Amino acid sequence: MIPTSHHDLLIGRSVALSTVNDDGTVQTTAVWVDLGDDGILRTSLAKARVKYRNLRKRPQATVFSLSPEDQFHTIEIRAEVAFAADPGLMFFSRLLAPYGQTLETFAAQAAEDRETVIFRPSRIRTSA
Repeated sequence: MIPTSHHDLLIGRSVALSTVNDDGTVQTTAVWVDLGDDGILRTSLAKARVKYRNLRKRPQATVFSLSPEDQFHTIEIRAEVAFAADPGLMFFSRLLAPYGQTLETFAAQAAEDRETVIFRPSRIRTSA
């Protein structure tokens, strides 16, 4: 479980998502995440993107977030990932809301073939 003391680092913020490329190098991208009421961390990725392809080939990822107010308040989540369909983009719509966006304002991204990525933590490290 993600400690409640660090939920603020995952709600309404961009986080760093790291995956592994085919050549073994790390690829890191800023993404938005949703920490559901069920305590599960999810994001939505376009199937045409490198990070999605990396996760399909190697379903391990690291999510990292750092507080802009306190550089010692961090969370690192190493996780196995699973995938889920997002019919009608209901999850994607929920993901956009805390960032002040809608499917209409994110029309180009909403038009992409997307899938929900579910993070199943294998290790969680926190500081402060």
